[in-house]
Amino acid sequence: MTAERRPAPRGERRLLYVSDPSLIASRYLPDPVTETHLRDWIDDVAAAGPDLFIQEVYTQGWTTYWRSPGFDYDARLQHRRFLPLLKEGTQPFAILLSQCRARGMEVMGGFRMNDNHTDSVRQGVGAGAGFIVDNPQFRLRDAPPGPTYRLSEPLDFSFPEVRAYLLSVITRFVELFAVDGVELCFRDNRYFPPDTGPEREHLMTDLVRQVRALLDRSRAGKRLLLGCRVPSTIDECHVMGLDLPTWVGDGLVDHVAPQDTMYAEANIPYAEWRELTEGGACRLYPALMNWASHRARKRAGQQPITQDQRRALVTSMYAQGVDGISLYNHFLVMTWSGGDPGDWTSRGAGAHAPFYPFALHDMEDLRTPELALRGRRHYVFDPTWGGMRGFGPDRASSGKIKAQRAVLRRPDGAAAYRFRLYEDLDDVAAAMLLFRAHHLSLADTLAVSLNGRAVPDRGLRRRDDEVRIDLRPREVPPGPDAAASHADTRPFVTYWFPLTADLTVRGENSLDLRLLRSNPAAQEAVVVEEVEVYVVPRAIM
Repeated sequence: MTAERRPAPRGERRLLYVSDPSLIASRYLPDPVTETHLRDWIDDVAAAGPDLFIQEVYTQGWTTYWRSPGFDYDARLQHRRFLPLLKEGTQPFAILLSQCRARGMEVMGGFRMNDNHTDSVRQGVGAGAGFIVDNPQFRLRDAPPGPTYRLSEPLDFSFPEVRAYLLSVITRFVELFAVDGVELCFRDNRYFPPDTGPEREHLMTDLVRQVRALLDRSRAGKRLLLGCRVPSTIDECHVMGLDLPTWVGDGLVDHVAPQDTMYAEANIPYAEWRELTEGGACRLYPALMNWASHRARKRAGQQPITQDQRRALVTSMYAQGVDGISLYNHFLVMTWSGGDPGDWTSRGAGAHAPFYPFALHDMEDLRTPELALRGRRHYVFDPTWGGMRGFGPDRASSGKIKAQRAVLRRPDGAAAYRFRLYEDLDDVAAAMLLFRAHHLSLADTLAVSLNGRAVPDRGLRRRDDEVRIDLRPREVPPGPDAAASHADTRPFVTYWFPLTADLTVRGENSLDLRLLRSNPAAQEAVVVEEVEVYVVPRAIM
């Protein structure tokens, strides 16, 4: 692999820390919450070194960490612990803002534009926020195929009343708090009726323009930041009705944070985002998520990706030209104590595990590409939504199929698995590529090539007894992804070989596989959908 100059990160912000509406409240802060608790929490976050703190302050039609007449405050149990502060006239967000300022961090408020995790009835707090309950005519009734879409009826942004309501919430928030800006979080599963996103994206652009205008007139002499959190690719954004080229090209947004809704995709083409933002003032801060895939999350019992995996993801991000990293729901897995992640009503106050806030300090390796390259990197290329059928088989909520796999039909099939790698392998101590071939046995034989070069037989190894620990419960509750929650019992053979610079290219690589000999007793096609790369840096003196 030929080394080349990495695009230099722009600006001074490298780490954005995003706090979601509920997880710190439900998993870390005690009941009741005091000003001291909130200031101590911000001190812990600041000690880990983020440049910008984003507290999400609106979700599911509710305000969180603040309240104001005319808008419903979050009715869920975890947000009741803030009521004593609110009743005495103290806004929890004002405390966060004050302490962030004292610790030298910029502060933004985050707005989940159409969040629909689940319906409020299932969360045990009644019908939901008044604007949504009182205006059924503004809800999206039709849904794409897939049972998860039918769990709730989010708002239809085709209606000017819906857009006006969102703008009114943002306006009131900016009036109350002297923040450095706001972030619009578009991680929801839809904004417009099925198949109408591209033709109606001008409506969402109009709302974004109004938010930009609001911010521009809110602070004399200072440009307030407007960020947006959006689907992984520009094409997905268009499908959802989000015209990112216009938002960036017209100078409406100051940063863009592409992400999958839940998972740390190793193959996101960040270079297309860098090309979009190149030459302008908009910065690129992709989100670092917590699990490699739906399958890995289920199999590992909610355990997060490792620090080696984080370094790998950050190395790939920086190599493609990003300006920094946005840590999204970082604390979710660090305070995870088991149970149903959707059941917010059953947890007691202060049910926090010992990993947070200590785990905040894993940010230190992620601030620059040079720091990430000092440690081991573990790239996990998984079928991101493989086995999930809630939004349609193998599909994310954007409708995009996210389950790459190479399928080799018997007896002599061939296929390729493509993955992105940005490693200078001439400058490492060792590297290895591993893949698992399901429905394969040692009675079969594969020919393995990488980018058209045959992998030498002397370096190619295989075994059929790798043990994969499965932490899923034996009894799986019913639901749209129940089938994907069961253990993977397919037989497989694990292959691995040394990865060298002459075999790889910088960017997209092709793992080319062909059945040389097929077991006559086998009928199932061979499936390769789990590829991993391990990189060991040279010793640091």
